[in-house]
Amino acid sequence: MAQNAFPSVATIAGDNNFEKNFMSAFLKRWEGMRMHTFEVFEAMPDSQFGFQPTKEVKSFAKLCSHIGLSLDIYAEMIDGTPREEQIESVEKSVVLTTLQNQFERFENTMNSLNPDDVFTGIHKLDTRDGDIDFYDYDILMLAYNHSVHHKGQATTYLRLKEIAPPQYRF
Repeated sequence: MAQNAFPSVATIAGDNNFEKNFMSAFLKRWEGMRMHTFEVFEAMPDSQFGFQPTKEVKSFAKLCSHIGLSLDIYAEMIDGTPREEQIESVEKSVVLTTLQNQFERFENTMNSLNPDDVFTGIHKLDTRDGDIDFYDYDILMLAYNHSVHHKGQATTYLRLKEIAPPQYRF
């Protein structure tokens, strides 16, 4: 049986090392998500990177590029360094290099966080509804959730092409 990388709140409530334990658990879960994302990416043949199930949805390449761009946006929210522009390529090698760089940038930013400040560092996001405050924790969870969501979509693209997706990682 697979073990969940996140401890339950009940097991860490009142623990003075909560932030450190959270970051340690989160990083384990992140690594599994990252590895699986690239396995899904690699499963799509080069010739199918432009595949678009319908005209209303992104191509496989754009979907993967969107994951990376979002990681750049989350890194920018934390460290203030401007994000890269989204690439327009549907070439697998170009998308792969860009996605690897964007994961690395976000991970460098994430690893620079002080675990003691994960629940106190506040960042502003300007939205059409006004500024929203985000803690580092919120940004980490947004990055993880958003990446998993689109990785799931990419898995569906594989199935539409009758490609068995890689086995899920915990």
